Amino acid sequence: MDTSTTPQGFEDLVGDRQVFFQEYFNRKPLLRRGALDGRARDLVSVRQLDDIVAMETVSPAYLRIAKDGRGVPGKAYTRTVSDRGAGLAEAVVAEQVYELFRSGGTVTWNALNHFLPAARHLADLFADTFAAPSEVVAFLTPAGRDGYAPHHDPVDVYVLQIEGTKDWRIWEPPAGRRADKASHRPEDLGPPAIETTLRAGDVLYLPYGTPHAAAAKDQVSLHLSVTVEPRRWRDLLADTVQHLLTDPAFDAFPHLADPAEPAAPDTAAALGALAARLAGLLAGVDTGAETDRLRESGRARAGAGRPREFERLASADSLAPAALLRRSPVPLEIGPSDGARSALLVNGHRLAVPDAVAEALRGLADGRAVAAARFFPGVDEARSVHVAQGLTRLGVLETADRTRS
Repeated sequence: MDTSTTPQGFEDLVGDRQVFFQEYFNRKPLLRRGALDGRARDLVSVRQLDDIVAMETVSPAYLRIAKDGRGVPGKAYTRTVSDRGAGLAEAVVAEQVYELFRSGGTVTWNALNHFLPAARHLADLFADTFAAPSEVVAFLTPAGRDGYAPHHDPVDVYVLQIEGTKDWRIWEPPAGRRADKASHRPEDLGPPAIETTLRAGDVLYLPYGTPHAAAAKDQVSLHLSVTVEPRRWRDLLADTVQHLLTDPAFDAFPHLADPAEPAAPDTAAALGALAARLAGLLAGVDTGAETDRLRESGRARAGAGRPREFERLASADSLAPAALLRRSPVPLEIGPSDGARSALLVNGHRLAVPDAVAEALRGLADGRAVAAARFFPGVDEARSVHVAQGLTRLGVLETADRTRS
């Protein structure tokens, strides 16, 4: 897939980033007409959805169908299959899905970023922006049909209209963020705050908890919803505390005995001491480094990222002497020398390398790069390249022109 025509940054979807976060984010909906003009169909197509539903072992967890505003039970479009006698599993039946669609059902593909590279690229954009997990969901609605009944979602929703048109009714976002997903009766919501029609290329942002409903017009409608749940301060602080609790001081198992029990341990005193230790660890946190850790851990959540490991390993086989190499993000432990060789621990592999190689790896810890032919000092070019190739295959080194995702 050529991603040059798909969104390359969050701004492609919402416009000016500063304006979005100051005026719209968590406050009110945003509609950008034609934000993806000419590029929407590069993200996903109806034909690609045909390809996915035709797979013979698609789990029902990835597909839902709604008809007349209500969910269709999964047994109406699934069957039990055997994987060559190895086990039984539920799988989607393509013809039953098509029949429900022909009779007016909206088909929803959850976690499309698990199937399509372009959808995963979208998830990358949001993971990079919010340092939080995101999911790409596709909605295919027959012409002239409603999708789901008015409802709100416990996530922020970014709608990308791909094909056809869809009428949207949007009500005012709530004052506080709702923690659940729920349906509403239109008469309970009152008149919509916004009524609009989305066309291919339009992008709509709905803040967390905003009630909404949509219906296809005179042709099949396909749109993507990218859902994101930004982490609150309580989530970030809980992550920080959980990280600090990896301290071995918190490993013991307390015996929460009744205080009246003979020889009962003083668990209250122990709890107080550990709480004080945790408070001390919190007080000593390097907030800059911890912010970086939280950001990177959020971006590394499942559903985004493209490791390109096969591509990396294939390129290592033809490593050129002039290729610039750097240390990869893979954790590496360099042990002491026995006088000639030093121990390395990487990806569960233990190996011994000449001390000069260990020193070369230490020298690259600051992000610098070196040519493969000069990586191993004191040996000829061919041997240096050979050693560099081996460490690249193990994941210790990577080419400096490689984009880290």
